[in-house]
Amino acid sequence: MHDLDMTIQSTNLFGGTMKHLTIATFAAAALALSSCATPAATTTPAPVTAEVTPTPTATTLPAGKFKLTTISGADITFTLPTPATHPAVKGLEALRVKAGGAPVAYLVAEVDNRKGTERVNMYQVDAFDAEGAQFQFSDAATLTNLWSPSYGADGSYTMPSGKVLDAATGDALQREATDLHNAHLNDADKGEKATIVLASSNATLPTEFTRVSVQPSGGGEGEDATPAP
Repeated sequence: MHDLDMTIQSTNLFGGTMKHLTIATFAAAALALSSCATPAATTTPAPVTAEVTPTPTATTLPAGKFKLTTISGADITFTLPTPATHPAVKGLEALRVKAGGAPVAYLVAEVDNRKGTERVNMYQVDAFDAEGAQFQFSDAATLTNLWSPSYGADGSYTMPSGKVLDAATGDALQREATDLHNAHLNDADKGEKATIVLASSNATLPTEFTRVSVQPSGGGEGEDATPAP
């Protein structure tokens, strides 16, 4: 095997001998050239920033007066909750006290259906708070069934609390409950204005809500009410 540093010779065109560079010399020159080459530029990728979707903030609806124009064209206003001193609930509240019933929350709705195209009975109102709790209001007429005395075979009356009334007292209270029940079966037909009372067994309501939904004409999709000025 020949030494890599040996000198390579060749004969020129005139018969003379010409001495060439050694292989080691070529290697050194190649190394020198490579060390002088400009290094390739290194590109640092831009940092990727994750896109953050903001969490939606729930709308705050303070307790108080609300309004709604229904899809069918009825204008509705109500106070949530309505004080128990409101004239429209005076009779109901008096019956509750006599019957010893638990406190309730009232909602008195003023319905102007003169421009509406269907009957409004204020079937149900649902209020929701920031924690997701639901407070349901329904026909106040059903309350009279809870506060009415029941008639016994012996002619006496028994209150829901268990208190027994004599026939005269019980009969009078039952008639009062029946009259109140009938008085609160009202609705607002097309072209009519009416006051409609609803009630909830949740007597303690929050001071703020995130949604107040009204079902104006029977069970179905609720329509949102908004704060009234």
